[in-house]
Amino acid sequence: MSKQVFRSDYFTVLVDERMGIIRTIRSDKPFGTLQEFDAEFEALIKALDDLGRARYALIADIRAVPGRNDPEFEAALQRVRARWIGGFRKVGVLVQSAVGMLQVKRYARQDTIRRLVTNDEDELLRYLTQED
Repeated sequence: MSKQVFRSDYFTVLVDERMGIIRTIRSDKPFGTLQEFDAEFEALIKALDDLGRARYALIADIRAVPGRNDPEFEAALQRVRARWIGGFRKVGVLVQSAVGMLQVKRYARQDTIRRLVTNDEDELLRYLTQED
C-alpha cells in the first residue's frame, strides 16, 4: 500500500514501505518557465531527501510528461537529474515511447547513474525488488 507524501501540479511522490519503493510520478502539465522548473525540482528533491534515499529504490514515472528536448530544458534537467535520482538503492524509469526510452538512456550515459529504462511496469518492479 502506497502512501502519498508529496503532491504538486507537476509531481506526486508515493512511498511503499513494504516494497521499499518511492515512486515519483510526473504529471502531463508542461513547465511554463525555467524558474517554475527550478522551484518545482527543489521542492521534489527536498521531499526525497527527507525520506532517506538509501533505504529505497526509486521509480521515476515520466510516462505522462510532454516530450521536450530544447537546449534550455536539456540544460535545466542536467542540473537537477542527479539530485533527483541519485542516492537510491536502485533506479527505474517508466517511459511511454521508444523516443522517451532513447532520451532517458542518453541521460543515463551522460550522468552515469545506473537505471533500468522501460515501458513495462512489471519488469521494473521485478528489477527494483530483486536482490543484487
